[in-house]
Amino acid sequence: MTQSSILTLSQVSYTFPGASAPTIDHASVSFPKGWTGIIGNNGCGKTTLARLACGLLTPDSGQVSPRLSYAYCEQDAGIQPELLFDFSCDYNKEAQKLRSLFNIDDEMLWRFSELSAGEQKKIQIAVALWTNPELLILDEPTNHVDAACRNEISHVLSTYKGIGLLISHDRTLLDNLVTHCLCLGDRKIIMRPGTYSEVKRQSQLEIMSATREKEAQKARIQKLQTEYAQRSHKAAQTAKRRSAKNLDKHDRDGRAKIKLAIYTGQDGKAGALAASMDARLKKEQEKLAALHIEKEYQSTLWVESKPSPRKTLLYLPAHQILTAQGRQVTIPTISLENTTHLGIQGQNGIGKTTLVEQIVSQITQEQDRTPLQLLYLPQELSKEKREQILTTIRSLSKQEKGKLLSIVAQLNSDPKRILDGNETSPGEARKLFLALGILQAPELIIMDEPTNHLDIHSIEALEQALVNFPGALLLISHDETFMEATTNEIITLT
Repeated sequence: MTQSSILTLSQVSYTFPGASAPTIDHASVSFPKGWTGIIGNNGCGKTTLARLACGLLTPDSGQVSPRLSYAYCEQDAGIQPELLFDFSCDYNKEAQKLRSLFNIDDEMLWRFSELSAGEQKKIQIAVALWTNPELLILDEPTNHVDAACRNEISHVLSTYKGIGLLISHDRTLLDNLVTHCLCLGDRKIIMRPGTYSEVKRQSQLEIMSATREKEAQKARIQKLQTEYAQRSHKAAQTAKRRSAKNLDKHDRDGRAKIKLAIYTGQDGKAGALAASMDARLKKEQEKLAALHIEKEYQSTLWVESKPSPRKTLLYLPAHQILTAQGRQVTIPTISLENTTHLGIQGQNGIGKTTLVEQIVSQITQEQDRTPLQLLYLPQELSKEKREQILTTIRSLSKQEKGKLLSIVAQLNSDPKRILDGNETSPGEARKLFLALGILQAPELIIMDEPTNHLDIHSIEALEQALVNFPGALLLISHDETFMEATTNEIITLT
C-alpha cells in the first residue's frame, strides 16, 4: 500500500466528445483512506469522476495526484475480470479466504459467462480485492445481488484498508461502509463527513435553513420596495412643488418659498433618500439571487394506459426449468390476469431471469391472439441497445420527443442534457428505454431488476408509477421494499 493516504483531484474538467458542456467542470476534491460514497442523480458525472480518479479517463485540464494502483469494478456485471484466470489458479491464503467469504466454488470461476449477474458481481469484486490495489472503485456493486450476497459484499469490503470509492444507490451499503460522501448536485460538488443517512439529514437541514433565509430575504425586499415607492412618490411631489412652471409670473411669494427650499436643501432630501433606498434595494435583490437551494425532487410520473381486453394474459402450468448452472428448478403454476401485479423473487442463480425470458417468449408467440402491448425491461441494456435507443429517439417527431423528455424529467434526469452527446449512462439509458415504452401505453409491463443503475429519487418515482399502473405487472427484484410496494402477489423460487 502506498504511503500516501489521500488522493487529490485539482481543478479537473472533462467533456465527452460531441457534448456541448463539460460533465465535470473544475472539480477539486480529496479522497482519504477508507470508503467515500459518491452520490448524486443519474448522469451527474459520478462514474466520470471515478474514472478520472483512477486514470481510465484523462482530464481536459487539472491534475490527479498521486497516481495509484487501482482496481475498478464496472456497473456491468457481465464484464469478465482481466485477471480471472490468475485468480482461478491461485490457492494461496488470501485467494482461498476471498472464495470462502464470497461462497465462490472453484468450478464457478471457470464458467463465468454462464453465471447469474449476482454471482458474476461477487467474482468481479473478489478478483479486485485479490489484487490488493491502493485505490478500489466499485460502481453499483449490489446491482443484481440477493440479500445474502449483499451482506457478504458489505462484510468483505469493510476489511479493505486503502482508498475506496463507492458509487451506489444502496442506502444500507452506504451507511455500513462510508465515512464521507461526495455529493454531486446541479451546481456544485461538495464533500461531507458521515454516512449517507447522516449526510442526507444534514443536507435537509441546510435546505430548510436556506429556504427560511430566502423567505426572510423576500420579506426584507418587499418592505424596502414599499418604502422605496413611498419615498419616490414623496420625491416626485417635492419636485412638483419646486417647479415654478405653473406659478403666476406675478406670484413673488411662491417663487421666494421655492428658492428658500432649494437653498436650505430641505426639498432635496426626499430625492436623496429615494436614491439611497434604490441602491439598498438592488443590493438586497442581488443577495436573493445569490441564494441557492438544492432542489428537492418530487415525481408525478403516470403511465397512461388501461388493462388489456384479454382477461388472462398468461397461464403457465407448473413445470421445471434448467438453469445455466445445470440446476433443475420447479416453477409453480403462474396465472397472470390483466390487472395482476406479480413479483418473482429468489436467490441468485435460481433461474428467475431464465423464467422471465421464457414468459416473454411465450407471450410474444401468442400475439396472433388479441394483440398485447408489452413493455419488457431486461436486466441489462447492451451498448448496442443503448445506441439504438438514442437513434430511435432522435427520429421521433417533435411532439413525441417532447412527451418522451417529459417522462425522463419525471424520472429525475435533465431532459436537455440527457441526449447531449453520443453516450448515456446505464441509468439514463434505462430511463430512455422506459420512456419509449411508456409512450406506447403498455398493457403489460415485465421488468427484470428495474432498480439497477437508477438513482434513489428515480427509484421512488418508478415505484409510485408502478403502484398506480392499471395494467398487469410482472416484476423481478431483490429490492424488497420496491417489490412489496408495487406487487400484490409474490412467488418465491427455491
